[in-house]
Amino acid sequence: MREFIRHANEIPVAVKVAGEAGSRRGHLRDVSVAGLAFDVARRIKVGSKLNFYIPSLSDEPAGRGRVVWCRPLRASFRLGLEFEQAYDAYRARMVEQLCLIENYRREVKLNEGRELDPERAAAEWIEAYAADFDRRYS
Repeated sequence: MREFIRHANEIPVAVKVAGEAGSRRGHLRDVSVAGLAFDVARRIKVGSKLNFYIPSLSDEPAGRGRVVWCRPLRASFRLGLEFEQAYDAYRARMVEQLCLIENYRREVKLNEGRELDPERAAAEWIEAYAADFDRRYS
C-alpha cells in the first residue's frame, strides 16, 4: 500500500451556482481551512456564490462559498472557493476525511484483498492517518 493515501484530487464534486439552473461536475483539488479548489469544465465568474456537493456521499450541500479566483487550464478551469462561514470549513474538512477513509477502504481491497466495512475502515484510517490529517489544519 502507498505511504500516503490519495488526496482530494480524486474526489468528484458538484457545484450549483446561485441563479443558474442545474449543477456542474468537477473534481476537488485541495481543501484548506479557508476554502477549497476544484476543477470544472466551464468558467464560473469570480464573485459567484455557490453550494458544493460531494455526490458520492450525499445529495445535500457539503457547504457554501464564493468564487475568489478562476484560472484556465488546458481543458478546464480551476476555481478557488472561499467558505461562506466557519461551519462550511468544518463540514468540508469532515467530507474530506470521509472521502479519504473511502479511498483507504478501496486501496486495502485492491492491495491487500481485505473487505472492510465502513466502520472498520474508519477505525484503521483514524489510527494510521488522523494525527497527520489534524496537523494540516493546525
